[in-house]
Amino acid sequence: MLYEVNRLACFVNEYEDDFIKAMMGRSAKVTENEQARKQWEQRENAKRIKALRLELKKSEGQRMDVDTFLETVRRYTNATEITQRMVAELFDHIDVYHAEKRHGVTTQHITIYYNCIGAFSVPDRRKIPAAEITMGTRKGVAVSYSRSRIAV
Repeated sequence: MLYEVNRLACFVNEYEDDFIKAMMGRSAKVTENEQARKQWEQRENAKRIKALRLELKKSEGQRMDVDTFLETVRRYTNATEITQRMVAELFDHIDVYHAEKRHGVTTQHITIYYNCIGAFSVPDRRKIPAAEITMGTRKGVAVSYSRSRIAV
């Protein structure tokens, strides 16, 4: 190491101007590389901040949607029939699947997509009072409620 230090000292003493030019060029290159690296990091951070802001805005929007939906659902807590207004306010769409007949019993699965929240399967924590709910059906068709197999 001492040998390299002596060589450096000799070079600096003999070629001081060349050494200064080399160091300035090197310093400028290092500074340029460092600045480019920091600008790249800054762009990456700006992208991340933008993504996080969008995620936050989406989350806030979902919260507002859930609050709106809760307010609407509460209006129909003691409903005894399905009305057109109820359908318009609560349901986005309903997927109806092919009817299947097994052992003489025909079943047909549906998926209900609610406004604001999408598909939701009500957990089976208590029985739903089916006797208090009336639905307009055609003559000779019985409607019964069964738990959904759709994952939330």
